[in-house]
Amino acid sequence: MAGTEQGSAALDLAAAQQGLDAQPFSRLVRARLTEFGDGGATLEVDIREELLQQHGFVHGGVLSYAADNALTFAAATALGPAVVTGGFTIQYVRPALGRTLRARAEVVHAGRRQAACRCELTVLDASGTERVCAVAQGTVLPLDGGSGGSDGSGGAGRGRDGRAG
Repeated sequence: MAGTEQGSAALDLAAAQQGLDAQPFSRLVRARLTEFGDGGATLEVDIREELLQQHGFVHGGVLSYAADNALTFAAATALGPAVVTGGFTIQYVRPALGRTLRARAEVVHAGRRQAACRCELTVLDASGTERVCAVAQGTVLPLDGGSGGSDGSGGAGRGRDGRAG
């Protein structure tokens, strides 16, 4: 999927995946971007025992991580790669049980100073059936103060303090 042109740098799926891979925590959970561009991003994580809580569900922190990064990468399609999460909320609607966690985010509105995004988190079971487990929404801000341009750093999803989103 093609990315959005921002100045002289284009952010596409391969460049976005490099930005995700630059986050040590993303490597720890083995996250991958499967879609990126046209105002949206999809992040997936294979569910394994290390990502579960004591009742056998995917830990809420992993769901929040996935929502945060999906929201930020979706916003990067509109604002450029140097962005940071301004804030987000998440509602857990059912236990996350399955083989793959999928976070699909889309830009609802983008201006010069922020993008408002929403995200649906689903789990896929062994047969490929997808069920919603959480929903999130948030705002993402450009690091350059709202000029809407890229600084060429490829920093989508990395904030001022180096944390995800």
